[in-house]
Amino acid sequence: MRETSSTSSTGKAKALAGLKVVELGGGAAGPIAIRHLADHGATVIRIESASRPDFLRVLGLSKTNRSLDRAPMFMMLNCNKMSVALNLSDPRGVALARRLIVEWADVLAENYAPKAMKKWGLDYQSLVELKPDLIMVSTCLMGQTGPNKDYPGFGGQGSAISGFNYLTGWPDREATGQHGTITDSLAPRFVAAAVLAALLRKQKTGEGTYIDVAQVETAAYSLSGWMLEYFANGEVVRRDGNRSRVAAPHGAFRCRGNDRWCTIACHDDDDWRRLARAIGSPGWALDPRFATLEGRKASEDDLEALLASWTGERGAEDVVSTLQSAGVEAGVVETPRDLNADPQLAHRGHFVPVQHAVLGPHTCERLGYALSATPGEIERQGPLLGEHGTYVYRDILRLSEQEVAALHGEGVLG
Repeated sequence: MRETSSTSSTGKAKALAGLKVVELGGGAAGPIAIRHLADHGATVIRIESASRPDFLRVLGLSKTNRSLDRAPMFMMLNCNKMSVALNLSDPRGVALARRLIVEWADVLAENYAPKAMKKWGLDYQSLVELKPDLIMVSTCLMGQTGPNKDYPGFGGQGSAISGFNYLTGWPDREATGQHGTITDSLAPRFVAAAVLAALLRKQKTGEGTYIDVAQVETAAYSLSGWMLEYFANGEVVRRDGNRSRVAAPHGAFRCRGNDRWCTIACHDDDDWRRLARAIGSPGWALDPRFATLEGRKASEDDLEALLASWTGERGAEDVVSTLQSAGVEAGVVETPRDLNADPQLAHRGHFVPVQHAVLGPHTCERLGYALSATPGEIERQGPLLGEHGTYVYRDILRLSEQEVAALHGEGVLG
């Protein structure tokens, strides 16, 4: 067994060294949030079960691959964590989980549907009687209260329910939504920040906190600009492809090569004049229709077609270099292959090579920010299922070898 070290590569104590967290649940929203803590030095123990594994562990399973320890997505989202296997359908497994929370943990994090924790007696109301200073965070799709609280949805539904799908796509086509689950990406940032706020409050008052995060609400909050249009004007803003009300051109344009694209945005008339000069002031760019934002918006179809005729003859990188040098906003639409070779990401160490006992050499991503003295580190990929059971049973729960053997034999551990 190897815990995450308490000191960083700078030789200083990690920002959250000494913090102890128990995590229940699965998927993405909860685990991503708690990875923020683990990467900065918190000791995180995931309670899992082989009989009902995290669904991310079963991604990619086939007739020839039945291992629950070969799912790269699970491993990446759970870097620096430990795993213990407990059967929570057995009251003795629940009792051990309760002991781990009450006797050891500072924070309990879970993202089950609301009924689960209450069924096990691991809800906040039950635990706070045993541990008054407990910090607990729940992050399910709809939150712990309200008429839809028991709807056990995933991020795909959350994207639609929160309003993102309605705004994504083209006005003459169906709402498309994003590739991926927007609530699973947004909610973890709120969860991590809320837990840190609760820890600061505990330092000052000695009191615990219960945090109820609704994934749908974090996504809806992120659409505040569109909601303000409705509050102020009663207008329901609709999807409009890549276009913007306050910029033209504003979109993605095909470049030379197989499925290569760049993005370009001109927010005002000065931007447009810079773009026109940068591309050599062709006759169409001097068309009076395009001289003002109002005119460009009125003739946007023509404008986009003409600009695409220029970008289509050039490589995406060349287009972006030309326009950025002229002070025009532009960027390459990068593929996963591009990102893996991106010099900016490489300079900042975004991709970290790690060694995994089953997957072998692998790559994980950092969380996208670094603290100056203790930047946060990935020391290892996610744990094997139950990998740290011996440490938890012996050193934390203080079970004897005979007790562990008996509980293993009776299916409580595993």
